[in-house]
Amino acid sequence: MKIVRTADVQWVEALSRGHFRQRRKALGGEKLTCGLWELPPGKRSFPMHAHLVTEEALFVLSGRGKVRTPEGTVEIGPGDYVSFPAGGAAHQLLNDGGEPLVYVGMAAVSGVDVVEYPDSGKVAAAVGAGPSRKRFMFRRADEVEYFAGEPGA
Repeated sequence: MKIVRTADVQWVEALSRGHFRQRRKALGGEKLTCGLWELPPGKRSFPMHAHLVTEEALFVLSGRGKVRTPEGTVEIGPGDYVSFPAGGAAHQLLNDGGEPLVYVGMAAVSGVDVVEYPDSGKVAAAVGAGPSRKRFMFRRADEVEYFAGEPGA
């Protein structure tokens, strides 16, 4: 058993670039990771993405925002639980309100994942966890046929 007292955990900038900005308190977990996240007003979480292996979920503690998917946006607020199954629709959080959106974010990780980014046409492949994690980013347009470049193919 592990007890994490969130008041004792410092906020860390998790992402800060252009329209994207959020901070996080890592709460732990190995196969089920968990963090407390804060998305400031006027900002977006990660780029819109879809995990092919990892399942994600969030539970809103305070503030309001929207979940953006290819089908449009849906408003979320305190007490709302949202799950993103592996292989499901791409998603992104938007905070177009006047106060921070604070939520608990969870992910069921397996050590490998493939992530698609429909807005930018990228694909990421990742393996490992923590500091030894390796991530490879590709443009979908650069995809090649299976035997491309293989001698004798």
